[in-house]
Amino acid sequence: MTTEPKTDFLELQNRIGHQFRDPSLLQKALTHKSYAHESGNEAHNESMEFLGDSVLGFLVTDHIYREFPELSEGRKSKIKAYLVSATALSGLALSLEIPQFLRLGRGEEKTGGRKKKALAANALEAVVAAIYLDAGVVEAGKFLTPLYAPLIEEIREGRAVVEDPKTTLQEFLQARSLEPAKYLVTAESGPEHQKIFHVELLVGERSLGKANGSTKKKAQLLAAREALEKLVSEQTTEEAAEAIRDR
Repeated sequence: MTTEPKTDFLELQNRIGHQFRDPSLLQKALTHKSYAHESGNEAHNESMEFLGDSVLGFLVTDHIYREFPELSEGRKSKIKAYLVSATALSGLALSLEIPQFLRLGRGEEKTGGRKKKALAANALEAVVAAIYLDAGVVEAGKFLTPLYAPLIEEIREGRAVVEDPKTTLQEFLQARSLEPAKYLVTAESGPEHQKIFHVELLVGERSLGKANGSTKKKAQLLAAREALEKLVSEQTTEEAAEAIRDR
């Protein structure tokens, strides 16, 4: 079963917040090479993805520099990697419903191309390139700044796991002079070729996370993420309570 793409580019332009002087740039940005190959010699978005990757990388770096001037270069690099990851970009693309406007070939459509993270992320990069080519880097920045605002806020408040959750948790615990996390495999289940590992995370005697995974590492990462979310939530609640007491 295939899905017809949305074709009302005016609707998408309203979502993007940019009215194209050259609408063909947006159409090209939304044309996957599978569609172009099936329809003849129509231009596709692969070269625009390449350009958009560089434009987006520059604008994200500039934004991080302005938003987090006090952070080390290493930390800034990790934030950038998080913000330009396929996961982040595909999430932003979905928030604008960009995948619904992609022009895909029949084969790509049948294999669920419209739901693929990589295609959504690439399409967002191509749209950034289209805006840049249509109106310049300032307009591309105006498009990205509000789009990234929720992610920037999550990072600022410590709600985003910018790097390996185990590393982030270790740094969190060290900064508060707490014991390091211990990861215990509490059980293994399933057949040998599809084994599931059950892991519990302890800090001191306190259990802060439990998770299952197809490998010990995956289970540990999920447990660390759960522990981080719990600790950050408790810290936020404690800070709020202290602010109320100080009034």
